[in-house]
Amino acid sequence: MSLPVIAVVGRPNVGKSTLFNRILGSRDAVVAEESGVTRDQHIRAGEWLGRHFLLVDTGGIIPYGDGDQFHESVSAIARDAIAHADAIILVVDVRSGITDQDQAVARELRGLDQSVTLAVNKSEGRGNELDAPQFYKLGLGAPWPVSALHGDGVGDLLEATLQDLPERGQQPDDEDLRVAIIGRPNVGKSSLLNSLVGHDRALVSEIAGTTRDAIDTVLKWHGKSVRLIDTAGIRRKTNHNKGVEYFSSLRTLEAIQRCDVAVLMLDSEDGVLAQDARIAGEVHETGRGCLVAWNKWDAIEKDDRTYREFELDVRDDLKFLSYAPVVTISATERTRIGRILEHCDEIHAERQKQVETSRLNDILQKALARNPPGYEKGARAKVFYATQTGSSPPRFTVFVNRPELFPRHYIRYLNNQIRAAIGFKGTRIYLHLRKRT
Repeated sequence: MSLPVIAVVGRPNVGKSTLFNRILGSRDAVVAEESGVTRDQHIRAGEWLGRHFLLVDTGGIIPYGDGDQFHESVSAIARDAIAHADAIILVVDVRSGITDQDQAVARELRGLDQSVTLAVNKSEGRGNELDAPQFYKLGLGAPWPVSALHGDGVGDLLEATLQDLPERGQQPDDEDLRVAIIGRPNVGKSSLLNSLVGHDRALVSEIAGTTRDAIDTVLKWHGKSVRLIDTAGIRRKTNHNKGVEYFSSLRTLEAIQRCDVAVLMLDSEDGVLAQDARIAGEVHETGRGCLVAWNKWDAIEKDDRTYREFELDVRDDLKFLSYAPVVTISATERTRIGRILEHCDEIHAERQKQVETSRLNDILQKALARNPPGYEKGARAKVFYATQTGSSPPRFTVFVNRPELFPRHYIRYLNNQIRAAIGFKGTRIYLHLRKRT
C-alpha cells in the first residue's frame, strides 16, 4: 500500500518550508559510515503518532501571472503537486492578514475533492493567536493557529489533517521480500522488471493499487514470494515539464519507503550522474538495503579492467554506499539477471541479522585495543559496552562516558570494525552513542 501524500502550499514567504521542517522534526542522533549525502528537501517521509505519510514542500503559488517565467514554473509544479495529493495544508501569515493572493489560492482549493487544512502561521503570542479567526473568510473551514518556528499548534494541525486520510501504508505487505527497482529515467527499469518476470516464469499476480500507484508484480522465486515495486510504470500528463521530475521523485521515494531492498540502476554508457547520487542518497537516508546494478553492460567496450574501473567509480561518486554490492547486467539481453534476486535475498537476510551481545563486545574490545579513543576537550573518551537495539537496518547502542568526546571519524572506525567482523552486506549500520547513567 502506498503512503498518503500531503502537500504544503501557499503564496511565497509565509513559512511553508519552516512548517515542512517542523513537521518532519529532527533526525535521530546517529552517525553513518560516510557523511556528505546530497539531499532533496522537497519530498520527505514523515510520521505522526504512528501515522506515516509523504510530505511535499511546494514552491509559492503566484495566483495570477506576473510575467516572470520562474514564478510560472514554480506555480505550475505546485499545482501538479496539489492535483495528486491526498490532503493539502494551506499556509497563510497572520501578520499580513488576508491578502489578495491568499484569496486567489483559496478559490483554487475550494473546488478540489481533497481535504484542505488552513494553517495560520506566525501565531506565536496571544495577540497573533486571537487574529487567526479572520481567516474563516477564506471559506476553508477552521483556521489552525501555528508557529512553525517554535512548534506551537503543529500537533493539532497534523491531527486535523490526518483524521480524514485513509490509513494506507501502515502495514507491511505479506511477501517474504520487497524489492524496488529505482533509478533515473531511461536506465532500463522496465526492461529489468520484464526480464525478472520472464526469467522466473512464475508470475502470481499484478496488483494495481490506487490511481497514483505503480503496478506491483508478485512472483514466486525459490519458494519465496517476492514483490517487485516498479517506479517506471508511471506515465502522467502534467501541465509543466518539471512535473515529470516531481512525480519521478515522489514515486521513487515512495517505492524506497515500501521496499526491503532497492536495486539502484545505473547506465554504463553514462556513468554516475548527479541525479543518480540524489536517488542513492534517498536509499541511504532511509536505511533500506541497496544493490547497485550497472545496466547496458553489453553496450560498452570492455577489457579485464573495466569492471574494476566501474566499481571504483561507484565507490568514488557514491561514497556513502560503500556497503552496497555492485553487479553488471544487461536487462534486455538478460545477462546476469538471475543474480539480482539472489543478491537482494542475501541483503535482506543481512539486514535482519542479530548479533549476540557477548560477540559484539568482543569485537568492540579488540577495536578499542587496536585504536584506543583519545582525549577530547581535556577528557578521555571511554567505551563501556554495546548492544544491538534493532534490525532492518541493524542498530547498535554504545554506552560511553560522554558522547561528545567521540569525533565522527572514530565512530566511523567502530562502525567499520563491526562491519568487518559481522558482514552486513548491502545495508547501512546505525551506531548510536549513549551516556551511561
